[in-house]
Amino acid sequence: MKRFATLFFLALFILGGCASGPRQPILNEVPEYGHQPKSPEQEKADQEFLAIAQKHPDAADQMINAGWAFIQRGDILSAVKRFNQAWLIDSTRWEVYWGFAVTEGKQEKIESSKHYYEKAFSLGGDTKILNPEYAITLREIAKAENNSEKLAEADNLFKSEIEAGNEKAACIYAYQLFRDNRKNEVCEIMATSCKSDRDNLKKRAGCE
Repeated sequence: MKRFATLFFLALFILGGCASGPRQPILNEVPEYGHQPKSPEQEKADQEFLAIAQKHPDAADQMINAGWAFIQRGDILSAVKRFNQAWLIDSTRWEVYWGFAVTEGKQEKIESSKHYYEKAFSLGGDTKILNPEYAITLREIAKAENNSEKLAEADNLFKSEIEAGNEKAACIYAYQLFRDNRKNEVCEIMATSCKSDRDNLKKRAGCE
C-alpha cells in the first residue's frame, strides 16, 4: 500500500510538473498559473494530471503538504508548483491560497501576498493561523508607505490575537517588535506569552 501511494504521488508530481509545458517554463511558478491561456499540450497534460488526482481523495492534501515541504527547504518556486497542482485539483481550498500568500511573501511580492491572505480568509481560512502572518504583511506595507495608521492597524491585529491567547501571534509580534528595537514591548509580551521563545528573545532583548 505504501509503495502504491508513493507511485501515485510520483505520478502526480511528474504530470503536474509538465502541466505548464516546455514552451512557458515559468508559468507554473506563478500562483494560479498567472491565469494565462495554455497551449493544447498544456491542457492535455492538465487533464491527464486531473484524471489521476480525481481517483484519490487526498490528492490535493498531498500537493499542499509537498508545497510546505519545499518551503521548509527554501525551494520557493517548487512550492508554488505544488500549490498550483493543488489549485488545479480543488480551487476552493483556503490552504492553497495560504500557500500562495507565503510563497509570494518570501519573494517580497507583498501586495500579492496580501491578496492571497485575503482570498484565504474569504474561503473560511483559520484566522488563528492566518491573522499573525497577515499582520506581518500589513506591517511591511505600512512601513513601505511610511503609514502610521496602517502600522497601528497591523499592531492592533496582533494585539487582538494575543489577547485571544494566540501564542503564534505573540511570538511573531515579539520578533517584529525586536526588529523595530522596541525591546521594552518585547519584554512585556514575553512576560506572559510565547513560552517557547524559539528565537531566544528574552535574552536578546535584555528581559532576563
